[in-house]
Amino acid sequence: MTTNRPISMNSNKASIAMPKSICTKPGITKDGKPFDHVVKDRTSKGEYRLQCIPAKTLGTARPIEVYRATRAKNNIIKPWEPNTNDDTYCPVHWSDIAIGRGACGFRCRACFLILTHRAFCDPSRHVLYENVDDYAAVVRTELAKPGPNLGLGIDCSDSLLYEGETGHARRLIPLFGYKRTNPFSRKLILLTKSINVHYLEGLQTTNILLTFSLNPEAIADLWEGKWNDGLRITPSIEARLATSARAQKMGFEVRWRVDPILPVESWPEVYRTFFVSAAAEGHKPTRITLGTYREMGRSLLTVSAKWGLPPMEWMLKELTKDGMHYHLPEGRRIEIYKQLLSIIRPAWQATGTIPIVALCKETMGVRASVEITHNHCNCE
Repeated sequence: MTTNRPISMNSNKASIAMPKSICTKPGITKDGKPFDHVVKDRTSKGEYRLQCIPAKTLGTARPIEVYRATRAKNNIIKPWEPNTNDDTYCPVHWSDIAIGRGACGFRCRACFLILTHRAFCDPSRHVLYENVDDYAAVVRTELAKPGPNLGLGIDCSDSLLYEGETGHARRLIPLFGYKRTNPFSRKLILLTKSINVHYLEGLQTTNILLTFSLNPEAIADLWEGKWNDGLRITPSIEARLATSARAQKMGFEVRWRVDPILPVESWPEVYRTFFVSAAAEGHKPTRITLGTYREMGRSLLTVSAKWGLPPMEWMLKELTKDGMHYHLPEGRRIEIYKQLLSIIRPAWQATGTIPIVALCKETMGVRASVEITHNHCNCE
């Protein structure tokens, strides 16, 4: 196991002596152009329009800048097309409603979307689509036929971070609750690190799956997004857990996604405290999907640095290619999942409701060894 230092359970409160700034100047591409040259070009052509969204609207400590744009009507829903040659198991359960493009703006240093879009999307300034009426019309047409679940930007944005500005969820959720607009009972999946469920008060909850991306606070602090003076952009885990509890009381089916799992020093105790405390406090997620740290390509953190994001406080060097991803060695992942299963199931057993535990983007070999071979992952 490789770590750069022991973690502090109060690490989110640490002060970092750096000049206060939102972001730094991006680096240079291999051909000598500024790393943000594509974004600047689209802005100069009027394809992107810069907008600053107030912190109060976002539920963050500071405002966040985004680029507003219009998405073509024929490209609003992205079908999920897994690579059939990949041993990594990802069942086809959903298609995505593309409410944005690029990393969501929380600036998480290891977000796969940073590598996916490379120099085409600034991870500090999400591309947020504003033709909301077109989205509602396209989704209404989509729901008239059978098909998989639909994600609200779960593979290209945060489902609720910008809800106070766009209202995408409030426009779309009512379409899923009634037979006349959703005759095949297709479900809408939301995935968020935000605390913005208050925007959903009073809405029906039928066929809505609300997932919170969580980790123990000290783990989140090692990789989630920060401004360059060290202040974390994502809300605290305590606030997100409170929001999860609120969503549960509102009647939504609540799920958790604990991903990426980082095997830091004393990690079993860190995760044990997190899960045992959550169960004791009355949290009842119906599913908990687990995933260890992984990268689509080893240049991910290089691209993050080119965009001026601060480095992660903890690094893994022993990643190996397994399927489409670079993972921890297989035996290490199996050990981690088995250990977490031995924590999660007993923690909730006393409550009478044990969450379904699933794995995300894992190989069939690992799934078989851990004995989690069902299809009931977060997107199902």
